[in-house]
This record gives sequence, structure tokens and C-alpha cells, in this order.
Amino acid sequence: MSAEPTQQLPPGLAEALSGGSGRSKPPMRSLHAFENGVDDVTITGDQPDLISNKYQLLCPREECRSVILRERVASFKAGPSVQIEPENVPNHSLLPAMPAASESTSWWLIEPSPMEFENIGFSRAVGALPNTRFPGKKLKLLICAECDLGPFGWCEEGGQKFWLACSRVGYKYVE
Repeated sequence: MSAEPTQQLPPGLAEALSGGSGRSKPPMRSLHAFENGVDDVTITGDQPDLISNKYQLLCPREECRSVILRERVASFKAGPSVQIEPENVPNHSLLPAMPAASESTSWWLIEPSPMEFENIGFSRAVGALPNTRFPGKKLKLLICAECDLGPFGWCEEGGQKFWLACSRVGYKYVE
């Protein structure tokens, strides 16, 4: 009986598979680390009412930092808070709690398509979340497509507006 030939792995394959992506992580700051909050992460466009994101938006997880959105793609909007945490799910320690639904918060609005994102994941459609202004509408929660951290924001199922909470993403910041 002859011995079957052994198969060799290509050089470097085992190291590549065990060593992670190997890409360097971009520098990141959270919103609360900016002295002037949203004023420091926004930039005014040609029209005074067009305010967009000054920096790339990143996943806030230190081990991930995936680019979610390029700079100058989202519009800044202040508006009512949305309770995007599903009931009975504890808030992740990297994500600040959302203000009460009756309070205002800061949002990045991305439209008209999810193709504007560099890297975003969507949950399955969930029924209307408790204490939201969308009774009966199905929402999808926005998460990091690379590490599944979230939710960072939300959209209506089949909608063309995608909302990211300014406080729940990181900002690529280089001094």
C-alpha cells in the first residue's frame, strides 16, 4: 500500500490566518473627547445650512476601528432621540446610552442609499422599538459589519434615510 502524499500549506498562510488582518488601526477619538463636541466634528459646506462630517466615522471598538463612513458624506441633524436599544438587552460599555425619547440628540443623516457607507451592517427588521416616534413601523438597526458592535443607529425598513448617533461612532482624528 502506498502512502498518500501530504499536502503542504503555502508559505505564510498559517501565520496570516492566525494573526488577524494585519492592517494598522486609524487613530480615533470619541465625541466626548472633543472639547467643543459636535462643533469640532462638523464642517460647513458651500451652503451655510449644509453641515457635514469633518472626519471619517469609525467603529469605536479599539480592536476594530473599521471605517463606517468617509468624511463629508453625512449631514448633521439635531433631532429627537430614538431608543435604539432593544428591550432586555444591556447597553454595550463602548456605546453611551441614548437620551430619553423626549430629549434631543445629535445625528448623522446618510441618504439616499446604504451604498454611501464604507462598512455597515443591518439587523433583521425589528418591530417598533419601545418609546419611539415610529409606532407600527419596522426598523433596522445599524451595526459594524466587521465586528457586529452596535447599534450605532437605525433606518426604516426599505427607507432611504440612515441615522447614526454622533455619540456612538468614533472619529478618525490626526493632530
